Amino acid sequence: MIVAILSDIHANYEALDTILQYLHTIDVRDIVCCGDIVGYGPDPVECISALQRDRYFFRSVYGNHDQAFLTDSMDIYFNEDAVVALNIQKNLVHKEQIDFIKSLPSVIVDKKFTVTHSFLDPHHPYRYVLDENTAYRNATLNKKNSILFIGHSHNPSIFEIQSNNTIDVHKAKNGLDWTLKPDCKYVINVGSVGQSRDGNSDCSFGLFDTNAMQLKILRFPYPIYKTQEKMNEKGFPEFLVKRLAKGF
Repeated sequence: MIVAILSDIHANYEALDTILQYLHTIDVRDIVCCGDIVGYGPDPVECISALQRDRYFFRSVYGNHDQAFLTDSMDIYFNEDAVVALNIQKNLVHKEQIDFIKSLPSVIVDKKFTVTHSFLDPHHPYRYVLDENTAYRNATLNKKNSILFIGHSHNPSIFEIQSNNTIDVHKAKNGLDWTLKPDCKYVINVGSVGQSRDGNSDCSFGLFDTNAMQLKILRFPYPIYKTQEKMNEKGFPEFLVKRLAKGF
């Protein structure tokens, strides 16, 4: 079975739609998201509605932006631009989208993989996983299987932890095709659908073949200008608009 692994959509419908159109051409309907469906972008309703279509078996955990979307203390956790974006989005959504976000769990455990937004320690769930030591700690917290999919940093990469605890890091700035080894543990960030930050403005997502244990991280261009036009029309901060085309 092939599962699409998405993360950090951030209400960017143009990026999400580009991926969904591709998934339709290869008949992949099983989609798992590592969180942050909302935040930053102009189309929270359109993104949630697209993922809830009957054709998909869609599952997601919540991310920090999803969680903050439901609270009144966003300024404690986010910079000013992120708070402005979330407040704009609050005026765009309806009760059904809010109820959907409320229903999201913090962790999904499948037979062959686990999904969370960033870090499995419930006391520090939004710790960034950017180095080998943090990845190793995260892998040890995954007691259910050997593969942990995460998001949050918007940087696609594979941390491969071998049986002797040697850790290899494989970046996916231009995509990656990797066979997962049965004697290794993995922490995998498939990158961001809606706001790449690794210097490549293309959207990023993963395709995981659970039978062949083959992972592809794919990078697709999308019409960034359309997302930017919507953001400008709705009053999103200029920095958030410009960063999409720069990939940082």
